[in-house]
Amino acid sequence: MGERKFCYKCMERYDAELTVCPSCGYDENTPHNPMYIAPGTILHDRYLVGILQDFNGEGATYVCHDMSTDCRVLIREYMPVHLCTRVKNKATISVNYNDLALYKSFMAEYTEMNKHLARLRNNSNINPILDMFAENNTTYTVYEYIDGVKMLDYLKDNAGEISWEQLAKIFPPLLTTIGILHNAGIIHRAISPDTVYINDKGELKLTAFCISSARTVDAGLEYELFKGYAAPEQYSSATSSRQGSWTDIYGICALMYRALTGCMPVDSLSRLKHDDLCAPHMLNSRIPEHVSNVIMQGMNPSGQDRIQTITELVTKLFEQPAVSRPVQPVQQMQPEQRVYRESYPDQMDRQPVRYQGPPPQEYYPDPQRNGGYRYERVNTVDKIKVPIIIGVLLIAILMIIGVFVFNAMSGVGDDSDELNGRSSSSTDNVVSDDPEDEENTEISDTIIPDLVGKFYDYTEENYKDYFKFEAIYEYNDDYEVDMIFWQNYDPGEQVAAGTTIRVKVSKGKESAEIPEYEGMTITQYEKELKKAGISNYSKIATSAAYYGEPNDVVQLQVEGKVVYPGSVFSNKEGKKLIVYYITDDADIIGGFDPNQNIYIDDGGESQTTTQYQYIPPATTAPAYVEPVTQAPEPVTQAPEPVTQAPEPVTQAPPVDPPTQAQGGEDPNVPPSW
Repeated sequence: MGERKFCYKCMERYDAELTVCPSCGYDENTPHNPMYIAPGTILHDRYLVGILQDFNGEGATYVCHDMSTDCRVLIREYMPVHLCTRVKNKATISVNYNDLALYKSFMAEYTEMNKHLARLRNNSNINPILDMFAENNTTYTVYEYIDGVKMLDYLKDNAGEISWEQLAKIFPPLLTTIGILHNAGIIHRAISPDTVYINDKGELKLTAFCISSARTVDAGLEYELFKGYAAPEQYSSATSSRQGSWTDIYGICALMYRALTGCMPVDSLSRLKHDDLCAPHMLNSRIPEHVSNVIMQGMNPSGQDRIQTITELVTKLFEQPAVSRPVQPVQQMQPEQRVYRESYPDQMDRQPVRYQGPPPQEYYPDPQRNGGYRYERVNTVDKIKVPIIIGVLLIAILMIIGVFVFNAMSGVGDDSDELNGRSSSSTDNVVSDDPEDEENTEISDTIIPDLVGKFYDYTEENYKDYFKFEAIYEYNDDYEVDMIFWQNYDPGEQVAAGTTIRVKVSKGKESAEIPEYEGMTITQYEKELKKAGISNYSKIATSAAYYGEPNDVVQLQVEGKVVYPGSVFSNKEGKKLIVYYITDDADIIGGFDPNQNIYIDDGGESQTTTQYQYIPPATTAPAYVEPVTQAPEPVTQAPEPVTQAPEPVTQAPPVDPPTQAQGGEDPNVPPSW
């Protein structure tokens, strides 16, 4: 066997002569973002860095290989992009001089948070921290690699939602873990289908912990909020918008809302202006009414009126309603479902209510109530009525059987067949003369589900055995791309199996405001465009020289005309938003004078200043940069060879390790747990 190397994406070994990984298809020649660590870099003399997996305003996460244990890991690098930059062709971070104090302060908070998480490494619902170390002017945290999928992908693979019985089985350990985190003083602030993973064992894992400033608007870092799951107080850094355990209560209840209904909750900031969030039970009548009420209490836009603690949430969510007993029998709890009886001693006399009812197509909500579950007390009259009803049903069945036996013996003709057909229809098609119809008796009368707010592709796949679909695609500002926002049949209406349902599917927003791009790389800006709802865009590499770093966005155009952030872009018109950015091989010029519309080169060894005329990039031909003054004299003699590369010179002095007086720790010394 020949020499082998690692794939920087899946970290599997393959033949060194190949350039494309046979396991995952990753091409080793794929360019990387120079703002982040280059694949193949070795950290701490132990970890082989792979591709960038994710990043936000606090830092970046990489897929890595631990050469000591020969296994995959994830490494989180503290790197607030607004406060620092990467030294070219190195892993070292250079901090902006004016942001040095803020950089140190946030790094101390980042380190302290991960120390607390490291003490909980034995908790199966938290991705465990394996190592921490300081290097390259920053701090790194090593996590165990997650073998599982995001909750969002899991829900999509299960028709967009799960039942209350499923949720009540897999969520209790996660709720217990969140309570433990709150007791340790850790607030997650980003509980959502994107940050909760589920593995093959059905265990949920909470990931993506960040410091508070990365999950709060205008708190000093580029913030990252999950629309529909972030609490209202996260949209303001004012002291009046206090955050606490109730902030995570909003997130976990929003996650349960999404899991049970298949619909993304309305954004909390919009709810402050006009709260039109539907209760879960109104969207899915199979959700117990008391569960629906608790979820809505946990998503109250007012932090003071919201459920405050995990203990309170669990008590209300899993306690049996005191008003009456449900008609359907209570399912026996399994030992693994009793985690809250052990974690919360004051709930020893309570059990989660498990509903076991008829299939969805046979269950109808009570129009006189908010939900579809009736609660009745068993009395003497009920005990008498039950035997009477059973007796009547038995007599009716015997009469039907007698009619069929009589017809079979007497050879009744067409008239009997018609009578038989009428009898069959009067009993909900329980009996049919056609053998093929007998196979479809369970879906011959089918109830239309509520499809609004669900993704069309998964809906069509999930209900393909019951309905046919006709999709009409239209722009809609309130629903995501590929999400259904109208159906021609009302939910709960009975139709025959195979009926064609016409639905309207969102093509996204009709128009959107162009986001700011200053200081962003092309990868970061693509995310901002998607968040803004701009779908018709193309990224074009310009060959002109620009001020900035490789991959920085420098200009936007529509049909050859320059457009600016804040202007409105129409998706409906079919025009393309062209995004110009600096390529890795671009001739980067040192400065830009907007008053003279010229670039100034101040990065060479010569003291002579060379001016360049700036020509905006064109859509048909690359821009041309022409010097307008005389270039410096060429060097006639080669300089002495350099035996050792000098340390890179940045615009700011290196970061001094925080001292104890500053409330931080030395980033050059691995923290002790």
